[in-house]
Amino acid sequence: MSKTLNAGVCVMRKKNPWLAAILNFFFPGMGFTYLGSLPLIVAGIVLFISYVVIEIIYYKHTVGMADRPSYWVFSILGGLALAVITFVLAKNQNKNIT
Repeated sequence: MSKTLNAGVCVMRKKNPWLAAILNFFFPGMGFTYLGSLPLIVAGIVLFISYVVIEIIYYKHTVGMADRPSYWVFSILGGLALAVITFVLAKNQNKNIT
């Protein structure tokens, strides 16, 4: 976890926003788990599992669709959206940490 015990006080460590964004771009949901708060960890795991299941179903029923540009455009846009969200969350989380 990202918490350490220091003289009886629980301290949250700052997280690298770029690393969180890159993780979420390439592995949807893993950037949320990197940020370390329990709600984000749960959301990240659920997002990652649902992404894998959707990709398996999509591939199974639409073999050859990955060759279409629309598949890649929507995949990249989705990854970018998750990366931006995670970057902003990490920046806001770091502001609250002294």
